[in-house]
Amino acid sequence: MKKHRITFTVIALMSACATLSMVDSAASAKAVSIPSSLRGTWYHYDSSYGSYERFHATKYHLKISWINGTSSYSGVKFPGYANGHAEMYVSRTPKGYYKIGAYASDDENFFKRVTHKGHTAIKQPWHEIPDTGTYVDYWYKTKAIAKHPSVKYKASKFNGYYYDKYTPAYLQADEGPQKLYTSASDANSKSGHYITVKSIYKKYYAKWDSESNDVIRIRVNGKTYYQKDNSGFQSFNSWKDGNRISSPYSPTSRSKIVMRHGDKYSKSKYWDKVEHYKTGVLILKSWKFTNSGWVKDR
Repeated sequence: MKKHRITFTVIALMSACATLSMVDSAASAKAVSIPSSLRGTWYHYDSSYGSYERFHATKYHLKISWINGTSSYSGVKFPGYANGHAEMYVSRTPKGYYKIGAYASDDENFFKRVTHKGHTAIKQPWHEIPDTGTYVDYWYKTKAIAKHPSVKYKASKFNGYYYDKYTPAYLQADEGPQKLYTSASDANSKSGHYITVKSIYKKYYAKWDSESNDVIRIRVNGKTYYQKDNSGFQSFNSWKDGNRISSPYSPTSRSKIVMRHGDKYSKSKYWDKVEHYKTGVLILKSWKFTNSGWVKDR
């Protein structure tokens, strides 16, 4: 009987140790989370297949739907082979990439949030060492951007006006507010009744006055006004000077930007967002063009 009591005691102690070991293991297990900069749903368009790939990340899960399969990672699953570690691991490289993969495997990828071609994106280099390989994928917030990520701006047809029809006209920031007269004769003499316009964000319409070669007609709120010359109005609202673009808009406001005819904006290195300031121009913000697209310079 005494022997059975000793055996029972040994078994109880072993059970207690096992329980304590399990508690200790559970306590040491730590959930692994996805960096907030990568969370959300992102898309990559593979032109060779004509299909989209999907990257979906929440706080503790990542699922990538590739063309040829799916990769799933969990930061709250602790499989037996991982010895108390989560199924997913995340580490940060010196270059700012996040290495994400499955524990104890070579299933891993590098990701970093960047600005590419004017869009917020996730950069994924397909190489062991980020930035040294030649093959890189980018993931974007929408399918439309993923398929056509290149930044394109509308360009004016030419830098002038027609005699027979009104064409878009924009008040130039570097010329300042403009006086528009109520008649062509007043515009010629620069006297009489006039209104002042100063919005560089509004699209006006203008054409040359058929009776005078140096007076233009400008439509403002459904009414016609006149100006002696068109130095203050152009058929574009953004223009390139050297390697710098000036515009009332940021470089990502694509639908609102109209470039000067003939400007090769793709050759630009700097972008200034401007507005009227007394007789000159006030620079509100600046961007610099890098390999990741336009990034704020100041």
